[in-house]
Amino acid sequence: MSLYAEILDMIILSKIIEKRKNSFSGQSRTNGINFESLLKTSMEKITLQKNECKKDINDPFFSHQIHNYHLDGDINFEIALDFVLKHEGEKLVKQDGLKNESSKFGILQTTAYNYGYKGDIKDLTKEQARVIYKKIWDKSGASGLPYPLSLVYFDTYVNSPAMAKKLLEKSGGDIVKFLNMREQRYIRLSEKRPDIFGNYLKGWKNRINNLRAMVIDKRPFDAKMA
Repeated sequence: MSLYAEILDMIILSKIIEKRKNSFSGQSRTNGINFESLLKTSMEKITLQKNECKKDINDPFFSHQIHNYHLDGDINFEIALDFVLKHEGEKLVKQDGLKNESSKFGILQTTAYNYGYKGDIKDLTKEQARVIYKKIWDKSGASGLPYPLSLVYFDTYVNSPAMAKKLLEKSGGDIVKFLNMREQRYIRLSEKRPDIFGNYLKGWKNRINNLRAMVIDKRPFDAKMA
């Protein structure tokens, strides 16, 4: 809020300068120049602060900008899938999670098997991963949620179905609460089992922050609708 107050102050100051010029046009321009210099310096500072200011989903100003969109099911899924694949990557991970299983595209070997894939996970293609994720999407119930809650819920479900369901219930569908609780759960896990989850914490936090950014930035949504 201080940023907006400063902008208002600068507008008022500019009016004072203009009035001063009109009233004392015959006087020395020194004071006017000083005022103009102060205004220019202050406005440059405010512009820099505004450009560097990051949207914070916990800021009431931005949290109130979260709107629900009832998208076509395919569009809803594609947005969520793009996000998941971007963060999971395409490389084979030989030891992933508690079970130290191999995974690819973020899909564990046993998960792939449970959803109909019978081959070795190292041979999983992106299209096969997409088919598996579509089955997970349908099973999760994310398709029945509006965007961007569907994105947040599905990405959580991919990591832990039980956690996703619990957080959805406890948050009452409030995305800000949902993501904050998810972050706190990861922190607790890393503190409880630093040998296993400590290495994941930074990546988990980055992923949550990227979700927060998407929630208050409709560009990914607009791109899919274009």
